[in-house]
Amino acid sequence: MKAEREIVIIGAGAAGVGLGVTFTELGITDFVILEKGAVGNSFTHWPQETRFITPSFTSNGFGMSDLNAIAVDTAPSYTLGKERLSGIDYAEYLQLVSDEYQLPIEGHCTVKSIKKDQKKYLIETTKGTILANYLIFAVGEFSFPNKTNIEGADRFGLHYGEVDSWRKIEGRHQTIIGGNESAIDAALELAKLGKEVSVYTKSSGLDAKEADPSIRLSPHTRQKFVDLHVNQQVPGSIKLYTSMEIRKISRSAVGYQLITDTGASIAIDNLPILCTGFDNGAKVLASSLFACKENGEVRLNQFDESTIAENVFLTGPSVRNQSVIFCYVYKFRQRFAVIANEIAQRQGYALDQKKLDYYKQQSFYLDDCSDCEVTCAC
Repeated sequence: MKAEREIVIIGAGAAGVGLGVTFTELGITDFVILEKGAVGNSFTHWPQETRFITPSFTSNGFGMSDLNAIAVDTAPSYTLGKERLSGIDYAEYLQLVSDEYQLPIEGHCTVKSIKKDQKKYLIETTKGTILANYLIFAVGEFSFPNKTNIEGADRFGLHYGEVDSWRKIEGRHQTIIGGNESAIDAALELAKLGKEVSVYTKSSGLDAKEADPSIRLSPHTRQKFVDLHVNQQVPGSIKLYTSMEIRKISRSAVGYQLITDTGASIAIDNLPILCTGFDNGAKVLASSLFACKENGEVRLNQFDESTIAENVFLTGPSVRNQSVIFCYVYKFRQRFAVIANEIAQRQGYALDQKKLDYYKQQSFYLDDCSDCEVTCAC
């Protein structure tokens, strides 16, 4: 099967579904969303105990959309009746939104290769090939655990993204490498199960002075951590070792060895848990279409378009624009309509201006990131 589409979106998670809804509402119809599994696939693979750190609340009627909504007039808090959503919950919400807006999603369709065909892109999938003018990566990060920054981690480390349930982790003494949201969350879940947890990290979001929630530990996670140490409401314990960077993991006769940046060796009993972040899926799947900065971020122009491949865009948590970090749903959803507007202008489409204005009123449209500074008086 060979088909032609104006726009191909790869990924039917929060970013892909959200962008699809935006296209539909603004009047762009010639697109398809390709998904290797089912809608919300990555969310269904979260650890069973993991919950959103951003609360869901039905505040739409007062001009403040639910923080986890990817479509203006929806709210997972209303739909599901929950404030702290699990991955399964959110996948259900995304499927309901997809059905409501009748999005053209091709599920269980894996992209095998992407080739430039003159000014278009030839996308080979497990269900045939598609020729597209525009290609948008909405593949997220969770499916791409980062296990490359520590020698031996690929063989002797269990990544947060590979955990099905913390109840399945055996052994009383557990070791976590990393110090931000996933690390503290993992430590708390293990401590609740009676584990003695040691956390090794170069720095921690607990100590971050920045107000930006993409850098600072979320209030939800911070409060749980404080409650553990102040109220001792769980049977386990957590010891946090900061200013300690793990460079290597190796097998020993009775367990494992962690080697620090100073050459010190730490003996541990069980397979260490890696909370070392996730990679940009677009960079992993299509490295030739994106240029990268020294820190690994992909280079994007003001429309979140690749700087080396025309009409190739990135949307979702990996977007960085003018030093602004768009890693939360309530952040990156503000860029959907920016991409839609730019494509419409290039193609000569007339967007639904009334709907576009409504998006702006609801904080679903951010086209200038120069004034985006997170500051708090106290």
